[in-house]
Amino acid sequence: MADFRIKAIFLAVFFLLISLVMTGCQKDDLRDAVSAFKKDDAIIVNDDLTIIKTLVDTFDESYYLTDELLKMITDEASDFNREHGTGSLTAEKVETEDDLVNVTLRFSDREAYAAYNDAIFFVGTIEEALDHGLKLEQILYDLNDEGKSIDRTGLLDIKDDFIIITNDHKSRQVLTVETFGKVLYVSRGIEKWYGQGSVRIADVGLDLVYVVFK
Repeated sequence: MADFRIKAIFLAVFFLLISLVMTGCQKDDLRDAVSAFKKDDAIIVNDDLTIIKTLVDTFDESYYLTDELLKMITDEASDFNREHGTGSLTAEKVETEDDLVNVTLRFSDREAYAAYNDAIFFVGTIEEALDHGLKLEQILYDLNDEGKSIDRTGLLDIKDDFIIITNDHKSRQVLTVETFGKVLYVSRGIEKWYGQGSVRIADVGLDLVYVVFK
């Protein structure tokens, strides 16, 4: 998974610096630094159906070589684009603040996102999802009216609305998804987040999750 590749880059930069300062470090400092990794990722779907993914890790800022981290991620993006087409993946920025490092990646389309993250990922209209052979067999729940739900037949009535389908939530503890519209229906266990267009996915126990929005 791409998360593991990014984490490996974090670790590579970390141990590069550690190799330079090992003589001055305490073992407890190293153990605390390594154990400080923590993910809280987000996906943002833009109205042109490009996708932004943010990866957030906590780590002692003193161990970071931010420029080296950005270079490693940019080099990986270049390798990916040689195989999948120019502009498929852009490493937009690496930012550090206090004990956080935030990596922002931009994907040109759903195919690029799925390939890089080694995941099932679809975003498009419900009609397009059906044309791609996606079965849409889950019962989905109204995010704004508790107790209401919709099945495949009901989805056919709103086939021009958009749907996100993914299993990318399985590689992390928490995934937030922000859309360019209003979220209508979601898989069981997905929670409303900030605003009408975002949701939070955590411990839902499903192989695939669905988010319908317009």
